[in-house]
Amino acid sequence: MRRASLAIVLALAAGARADDQTPRQQLADQVAEETATLAKTIATVDDKLHAADETRLHRVRAALRILHAQIPADASLADRMAAARRRAAARLLLARDANERELLADEEQHLRVDQARTADASEKVPTIALPDQLLRPANGKIARHFGTFEHERAHVLLSRRGLDFEVDDHAAAYAPADGVVRYAGPIRGLDHGVVLDHGDYYTVVAKLGELGIPVGTKVARGDVLGHAQRHRVYLEVRVKVGAGGLPIDPEPLVQSR
Repeated sequence: MRRASLAIVLALAAGARADDQTPRQQLADQVAEETATLAKTIATVDDKLHAADETRLHRVRAALRILHAQIPADASLADRMAAARRRAAARLLLARDANERELLADEEQHLRVDQARTADASEKVPTIALPDQLLRPANGKIARHFGTFEHERAHVLLSRRGLDFEVDDHAAAYAPADGVVRYAGPIRGLDHGVVLDHGDYYTVVAKLGELGIPVGTKVARGDVLGHAQRHRVYLEVRVKVGAGGLPIDPEPLVQSR
């Protein structure tokens, strides 16, 4: 069965950091980091556009000279063929430059849309309703924590956006809070999972076996959502700011059962 990525399921942006801050402070810092990154990226793209326009201006002038150059009436066939090749090359170069500039302009437009969306998210952070506590989604200890970690073999820094709980094989998984099922099915890298909508935030409970819970189902805190595929249950919390939300560390919020 084809598995959708969690990013596609939620249309969510990445980026998270584990620390001792409150969820709201985490959220504010993430939005601030995104704002700064977008500003730098837009400035870089603007510089590239300016450079592309200057280069294109010189090439347009050169291409026009080639395209408008008169071919002597007594020119040989070889000279006529060479002139035709120069004209074709000039047209190709102009088309390529125009396409490259269009791509840069399109990138800048998308970045400015993201910038406006991030500015809107920044305004929402102080008033958004964040969870005070969540029910532990399964009986077990936290095996993997939220945040940046170094891959054991590759020695590269990766980001984990949720928690892994070590549980008994095929242990029951529970709803962390009252909510509505927005997705239930396969998620790439997380076996099967359930996305619950809690108003201003989502929770994702995953690494489950096949599910029979339909989208739109209202669930109460503690309701059984499914069972672990093996011996892990995954929990992620995504706050509804930005394009599709930002992850926060669930660990300070989860309660023992």
